[in-house]
Amino acid sequence: MRTSTPSFTNLIRNPVVTIIILLAISLFLLFSPITFSSRIKTTCVVPIRPFQWAACFCSNTVSDFFENIFSTWRDVQAKRELEEQVSALKNIITEQQDALYKLQNKLNLVSRFQAENKPGKTTFIPADIIGYDSSNFRKSIVISAGQKQGIKCNDVVIANNALIGRVVTVNSGSSVVQLITDPASRVPGRVLQTRDQVIIEGNASSLCQLKYVPRAAKLKKGDDIVSSDIGGQYPPSLPIATISEISTKGGNLFQSVKVQPKVDIAKIESVIVLANNR
Repeated sequence: MRTSTPSFTNLIRNPVVTIIILLAISLFLLFSPITFSSRIKTTCVVPIRPFQWAACFCSNTVSDFFENIFSTWRDVQAKRELEEQVSALKNIITEQQDALYKLQNKLNLVSRFQAENKPGKTTFIPADIIGYDSSNFRKSIVISAGQKQGIKCNDVVIANNALIGRVVTVNSGSSVVQLITDPASRVPGRVLQTRDQVIIEGNASSLCQLKYVPRAAKLKKGDDIVSSDIGGQYPPSLPIATISEISTKGGNLFQSVKVQPKVDIAKIESVIVLANNR
C-alpha cells in the first residue's frame, strides 16, 4: 500500500506548522550574525521599497489634499465672520452719524434762530418730523413734541428760520402742524420790497398764492414775503416765500401771484416750535 507524502502547500496550510516555521525563522535570524541578518533584511526589503514609497507618497498627497480643503473652509468661514462684523460696524457707524446729524441740525436751527431774532416771551422747542400727510387736499406734518413739551394749538412752527406752519392738533407726545401749503391755511404777510399787505394761501401743491393783491401793486419776481403781526397770531418779519410768478388776466381787480416757500419740507428733518408763554 502506497502512502502519499504531504506537499509543502498542505503543510503551511496547517496553522501549527506555520507557527513553528515562523518561530524557527525568527530564532535563526535572532542568533545569526548581525552582518548575515542585515543582508537578509536588506534583501527582503528592497523588492517592496517601491511599494512603500508609493504608499507614503499617496498618503502624504491625500493628507495634503484634505488639509488644503479644511484650511480653505476655515479661511472662508473666517472671512465670512469678518465680513459680518464689518457690516455690523458699518451699520452702527451709519446710525451714529445719522443721530449726530440730527443733533447738529437741531443745534443749528436753535443757534440760527437765536442769532437772527431778538429774545422775547417766546420759548423755542426743537422737534423732529415723524409723519407726513400724503393726501392731495391737506398738507400737514406730525412732529415729535406735544403737551409734555409745552406745545399748544396755534403755536408757530419754523424751519431754517422761515415760517412753515402752525400747530393745529396737540397730543401728549406729538402734534400735527398745518403747513402754509395747506388750502385751508391763511397767513397774513407783507411784500418786503413794496410793503404791500398780502394773504398767503396754500393750494395743495409745493407752491402758495397771494390773495387780494391789487392790480396796481408793483410786485416783481424774486420779491420776498415775510409774516405780519396783524391779528396777533404770527410774529412779524419771519421769511415765508419768494414770488415766482405774476400774471394779470383781463379786467380782474387783483393780480394772480404764485410764491415759492422758503423751505422745502421734503428736505428737512427737524423744526422749531415757537411756544408763546401765555
